Amino acid sequence: MRLDRRWWIAIGLAVVVVAVVVLSRTVFGRSAEDCDPVRDLLAFNRSQAALISSKESDDAGVPSVAEDAVYQQWADGLAQRAEKVNAPDLTAHAVQAADLAAQFAAKLPRLRSDTAARAPGAPPPPVVYEMSVLNDRITDQLNQLAKACPG
Repeated sequence: MRLDRRWWIAIGLAVVVVAVVVLSRTVFGRSAEDCDPVRDLLAFNRSQAALISSKESDDAGVPSVAEDAVYQQWADGLAQRAEKVNAPDLTAHAVQAADLAAQFAAKLPRLRSDTAARAPGAPPPPVVYEMSVLNDRITDQLNQLAKACPG
């Protein structure tokens, strides 16, 4: 079976289009317009993580009431920066990370009360596991953003 010349041209054009798309996403990367807001969000997250670490109390890893404000500033700052991400595929990750951070910060009072009500030697309250899952999901979303916009 011989392919008509038109089929060869169509196949050649399809290969060229696929190659251009792959090269634009890998070799040439994303534009600064797409990545600058993402890099700002990631830099803010790193600086807030350092701030949170510096303010940690020594109460068995449970943040104090005073630390709630720092976590809330982190969640609010992520939300503000996520609004500035315009690339559709990156916006989803940024908004998801900000939403998860807000959920994480909202669970802090429950973490304190459930931990305080726990009997000595009892397993951690369920909210600890919920927050661990949220943390993993936040980290995953931020890693996706870092992978898309390295540097």
